[in-house]
Amino acid sequence: MGHPRPIVPTCWRRPVFDTIHGLSHPGRRASQRLVADKFVWHGLKKDIRNWSTACVDCQRAKPRITKLSGLLQSTPVVEPGYMLGVDLMGPLPKSPRQNEYLLVMVDYCSKWVEMFPLRTARAPQIARILVTEVFTRWGTPAYLVSDRGAQFTSHLIHETCREWGVVQKLTTAYHPQTNLTERINRTVKTMIASYVRDKHRLWDRWLSEFRFAIDSAWQESTGFTPAEVALGRKLKGPLERLLSRPPDPEQMAYKTIQRQQDLIQQVQANVEKAQAKQARYYNRRRKTEEFSEGDLVWVRTHPLSRADIGFTAKLAGKWSGPAQILKNLNPVNYQIIYPKDPKLIDTVHIEHLKRYFCQAGSPLDGGGM
Repeated sequence: MGHPRPIVPTCWRRPVFDTIHGLSHPGRRASQRLVADKFVWHGLKKDIRNWSTACVDCQRAKPRITKLSGLLQSTPVVEPGYMLGVDLMGPLPKSPRQNEYLLVMVDYCSKWVEMFPLRTARAPQIARILVTEVFTRWGTPAYLVSDRGAQFTSHLIHETCREWGVVQKLTTAYHPQTNLTERINRTVKTMIASYVRDKHRLWDRWLSEFRFAIDSAWQESTGFTPAEVALGRKLKGPLERLLSRPPDPEQMAYKTIQRQQDLIQQVQANVEKAQAKQARYYNRRRKTEEFSEGDLVWVRTHPLSRADIGFTAKLAGKWSGPAQILKNLNPVNYQIIYPKDPKLIDTVHIEHLKRYFCQAGSPLDGGGM
């Protein structure tokens, strides 16, 4: 038999919970034990569970401990040049050539990489490179994938893509994994660091050699080198040229064409296998979740510490909200709007969203605004 505890009338149950839970905002189970140790009423566990779940302070401040939402969305491989990714690295130390930024482009099918050092990271320079070094040399892609940096969302880049019949695809904030170029950047950074050591201003000296190395290296996902997929042949360096035999002038052109077609089909099959393997690993830590239009959600925040005003990111709330789901763009990306500022519309990956639980009787209860 437990110790005697008073039975709490209905009108006092919520104030009792608020008083005890508000001291340290413990979790649901801890709150149930704290309240049940002092009081009793019919349905106590259910009430505490609901009130703890809907505590606004807890929802805002506590990190999510469940699996992240959103399964891996693989990008279909069509053909070389169909989809290009573009990204900026920098600012880097100003080189003797006065460059501070590196524009990196990668073809989603072949994994072919192009790199362009820049003095500034402005839209006019990027638009010029797109036209003179990409669209007019390799042909126009169907899609151009980039992050939401000011350069890529500028009117000039938008109009340049529109004039050349290219559709822009922008990745969601704080979720750059959808842009293949982000992964290539890690490889490039490692190469640069290996060469420059402590002479960081020389970062743009060996870019041509780095590009050659990447485009001639075997890719696990495709099963071929980027050059084989993009050009139909391997890139030969001095050693390969010395050891190779001269091409057969009697070889018929259609054999080369047929080989390229067969190679693309093999690349598609290899990439599908690689994507399936990646998805199995990735989805172990993920769960399927869906939001509907009008649902209220919390949005993950990424605050920065500011010593001048005594603000530290470590003690800041992990979530802001509530925001409202405006539109489901695809299985993992949602367009949201903030009720307090209807002009603020954003696109967010589901990984950075969690469901908002309303306090019973609040103006937001029931999903209304």
